[in-house]
Amino acid sequence: MPIINSKIRYAFGCLIFVVFLVASLVSCINSNNSAENVYRYDSYLKTTPEIRVLLHDNIKEIQIEINKPYSISNFNNHEKLADKAGLKKSVLYLKSGDFRTRSLTSDTAHNAPTTFVKANGNISIFANNGYVKLNNSTYSGKLILIPKDNDKFSILEEIGIEEFLPGVVEGEMPIMWNNDALQAQVIAVRTYVLYKRKIKGNALYHINKLDLAYKGSYMNQSKSKEIVDKTRGTVMVYDWNLFPGYFHSTCGGHTEDINLVFNLRSIPPLSGVECGYCNNSKYYIWKKKLGRNMIQRSLNAAKTKVKKIRKISTEQIGPGGHCSTIKIDHAGGTKRVNANDFRLMIGPNNLRSTSFSIKKSGSSFIFDGSGWGHGVGLCQYGTQNMAKLGFRWFEILRHYYPEIDLVKIY
Repeated sequence: MPIINSKIRYAFGCLIFVVFLVASLVSCINSNNSAENVYRYDSYLKTTPEIRVLLHDNIKEIQIEINKPYSISNFNNHEKLADKAGLKKSVLYLKSGDFRTRSLTSDTAHNAPTTFVKANGNISIFANNGYVKLNNSTYSGKLILIPKDNDKFSILEEIGIEEFLPGVVEGEMPIMWNNDALQAQVIAVRTYVLYKRKIKGNALYHINKLDLAYKGSYMNQSKSKEIVDKTRGTVMVYDWNLFPGYFHSTCGGHTEDINLVFNLRSIPPLSGVECGYCNNSKYYIWKKKLGRNMIQRSLNAAKTKVKKIRKISTEQIGPGGHCSTIKIDHAGGTKRVNANDFRLMIGPNNLRSTSFSIKKSGSSFIFDGSGWGHGVGLCQYGTQNMAKLGFRWFEILRHYYPEIDLVKIY
């Protein structure tokens, strides 16, 4: 009897030890990974990445305002070309290889004396603790001016990505939306931008301002800065690789496969999912009547030559209802155009998405559509409604981008 009791006691003791060990392991896992399951590789990048954003391309002049002392330098060797006390409103333009400014403070501005800096290659403008205002947007990053042919020039902003993101968030989503929706949007943008930076490498710029609703990097709201800081350095990966974290306004019920829209390799996070959360968007269902002549003018202006269009039809419909190709039967034959290119040529405010059916009505075409945007990746209206229903930002991201991992890389 004592032997049996000792065996029982020994077995019971082993069981208690195993239970304790499992509990300890679970506790350890939970302490290292929060509910978000964000893998921490904070030291993967030693410094916050900088990006170059194309703000204006091939322009002849632009209105500029600098509210603080500023410096102008040769971009490559940093030789200071000018160090001045801040301009009021001026026009910046390129003439005979020189960047010039002309005051806008008088009625005779175009006859006012000009100041100029010899444009020996690219030059940079930096305002000390202030901003440079171009047209109606303000920037705190370093601006790079690049001379082109025929007295034209382009302007880039070089800026840390974390200082860039608040200006995108404020442009892409109403800042009063739910915090979890905004956090999901920030991570999608950061992933998209760092992917672009990676594949473009040493290219002139990484992001075109027209790719994102960027409102500038100066004087962003405290809420947008706080949201960005909460997710600092966090990106999405699939198979431990960055991917383009596409997003759009309204999917219309189902997001789309990236291969169908952009002809890029389809991966699980960008293959399309049922949404079911964006039906309160006013762009969930839409209808547009467009005249044949208007369509022809728009296509011809974009160098897609057509005449006397007889029929327009959609081809290669994806799981989200978006088409891949537009077939145009016209007097000159048959032409096929990428659907997203067709939408942009006709105007994204005319055709909100590429999810539509088409019927002819006299000399016009009626487009019955759903959704707004290309339909790939995160649906912004769906994101907001998921957040309102109590879904957290990481749950939202895993819904719209299946099979992702979240990683903090700096």
